[in-house]
Amino acid sequence: MGFSLLLAILASKFKRAAKLNESFKKFLMGHECTVVIKTRDGKRGKRFIFKDGRFSTDAVLDHYDTAMIWGNAKTAFSALRQGEEGIKEALQNHLVGIDGQVHSFTWFGAAIKFVTP
Repeated sequence: MGFSLLLAILASKFKRAAKLNESFKKFLMGHECTVVIKTRDGKRGKRFIFKDGRFSTDAVLDHYDTAMIWGNAKTAFSALRQGEEGIKEALQNHLVGIDGQVHSFTWFGAAIKFVTP
């Protein structure tokens, strides 16, 4: 449950920033991508959609530009809760796989900085 709740909170923060944060609105303009964060078994996850300067989300986990694929929800929750440092450590320790376009993953890394401390 922690992983799913964390993804819901992240989606809420993106939605809020896309409406209220002028810097984030400018950041979104001209860039479109879909990012999936999910468990390897595909049972848990969320798709983050950045399109036309807007943000939305849904539960489609098999269509994306880039994806973070975690071995299990517990590991994902622990790493994502730590933010950028947790994700970097997970990548270094091969606890998360990245699929799709590296450019979109890098862009998402920059986007996430707008909504995390």
